[in-house]
Amino acid sequence: MLLIDATSHLPLTAEGAPLLFPELPAGIEVTTRVQITPEVTAVRLRSASAADLAPRTGHARSHADNYLVSRAVGLLAARERYAFDPADGSPLTWGESGIVARGASGTPIFPRIDPCVIRVVEHAAGDRILLGENRRRPGFFTCIAGYMDVGESAEDAFAREVMEETGRRVTDIAYVGSQPWALSGSLMLGFRARTVNDAQVGDTDGELSQVIWATREDLGELTLAPEGSIARQLIERWAAGEI
Repeated sequence: MLLIDATSHLPLTAEGAPLLFPELPAGIEVTTRVQITPEVTAVRLRSASAADLAPRTGHARSHADNYLVSRAVGLLAARERYAFDPADGSPLTWGESGIVARGASGTPIFPRIDPCVIRVVEHAAGDRILLGENRRRPGFFTCIAGYMDVGESAEDAFAREVMEETGRRVTDIAYVGSQPWALSGSLMLGFRARTVNDAQVGDTDGELSQVIWATREDLGELTLAPEGSIARQLIERWAAGEI
């Protein structure tokens, strides 16, 4: 059993891997459970926290690349968020696997996945990247990101989001990699691009409280996106010369 608490923390082994329990510990109550693989059941703890069950804990953010953790968080959240059929309002019944739900009509309903683009924007000189601090989630600098709009390609969404959030135009857009982000039901699509715009050339939407240029030397002095996130991976890969 994989135990996830209300804050999306989970017990870890001494080596930092998800700690799987052979059965639910005595006295522990759960709100939701879902069979994420034939061998592993994920459960949402009702009142206990991950710290009550193991000296070492992790979070869905730090283990976003772990298949079991991402699947557990995503499928538990789907059951908790969606209780009624949007077509007729009838109660949903989820299958044991948590992948498909059905209401009165019998039409299958699947967990929602929202594509989101995230990117490393490098100056054309190659010596610095553009980072932002989100107004709603302050305290660290990260890559520019945003959701795809209806009818957009991932590349078009990338260019639009950079312009909206930083006021800069980008070129040489290329796909780098992806990561499931179960906390918000997203699939993060990582890109890189270049810009010649040192300063903004267009109006911004105000989503970012700060936009900065950061060199490789600057990165060691900044608080960056959490380890394990694709944003942190993109920044570190650029710093290592891999992007």
